[in-house]
Amino acid sequence: MKITSFKGLAVAAVLSAALISCKKDTPEVIGVDPTEVAGKYENGFFIINEGWFGHGTGSVSFYDAASGTLKDSVFQKENVGKGFEPASSTVQYGTVFNKNLYVISKVRGPVVVADAKTMKEVGRIPGSSEYDWRAFVGIDENNGLLSSSDGVYLVNLKTFKPSAKLLGSKGQMGDMLKTDKYIYTLSQTEGAVIYNVSDLSVQKKIAGVTMGFVKTPDGKVWFTGGKNLYKSDPVTLETETIELPFSTYTTYNAWFSSPIIASTKENAVFMIKLPGGWGGGKEIYKYISGDKSSLDKPFITVADKQVFYKKNLGYYAEADQIVTTTFVEGWGAGSATNNLNIYDAKTGALKKTVPFTGYHFPSMFAFH
Repeated sequence: MKITSFKGLAVAAVLSAALISCKKDTPEVIGVDPTEVAGKYENGFFIINEGWFGHGTGSVSFYDAASGTLKDSVFQKENVGKGFEPASSTVQYGTVFNKNLYVISKVRGPVVVADAKTMKEVGRIPGSSEYDWRAFVGIDENNGLLSSSDGVYLVNLKTFKPSAKLLGSKGQMGDMLKTDKYIYTLSQTEGAVIYNVSDLSVQKKIAGVTMGFVKTPDGKVWFTGGKNLYKSDPVTLETETIELPFSTYTTYNAWFSSPIIASTKENAVFMIKLPGGWGGGKEIYKYISGDKSSLDKPFITVADKQVFYKKNLGYYAEADQIVTTTFVEGWGAGSATNNLNIYDAKTGALKKTVPFTGYHFPSMFAFH
């Protein structure tokens, strides 16, 4: 079924109708596995693996903070017989919203939703020739947005069905971030397209934006454009410009999520310095808001012969740590030799390295 674009008023009406809440009785818990109640996949974080394209659909790994070990293919193991088919698609994006992990596949693949504590599937949008998804952002318990190769769609989080295509953006869209008043979305052709949360009308467009978006504890929203880092006020939408010592690139050549993250403990953002394209970087820069000297040198440089692949950068708030994955440069067999590296987010000191093998091609992290 083809989703038709609505006028702004109609989109608002769809959203308003979807926002009508329904009272639910709390079910009695009988015979539930106590390991699931405790949160089997709660103490740690997820690695979203693209997989070896053409040889599988990708997977989700989990880093168990208590044991310091990685658990592979946790979704497939908890949902026997289910995966991220069709095999022609590839897992690319993951995020936790309202206690669920949303795993998004490109190349006409599915959106798979799992309980983030148990990894049991709770819903999905099957792969379809009509959609080519990119990223997800939640609006409230009933509604979310999915970006795609062809605009941004409103999706019902109870039925897991797209219901409308937003006006104001076209072509390939990518990362998104919600604040109290606005939803920042990233367009390949138009830069930042900022929507009002209230009615999903366009409030502002900022041309030339190449990566984004993240939010620091002071509420500011950060994104980049070329050699500039921008700090946006989430109320007035006014921006401050900070010059970077390197150029940032778009992530639309074999799309992946922007390699920029933010701390939840200090007003600081972290960025991978990519040489271009979609991999090969070795350095992470940290910018502390108001301190230009923090950009004078890289904050983290990976070990010799190690390189990043796509958004191999995450912030683990529970421990105030930066986490990365790398593999051996040169592609080929080196792509199966991986390291999960954990750093102190304040000092950049390496705290732990967890080696793992296989053609996982980790694309990003997801956190509770």
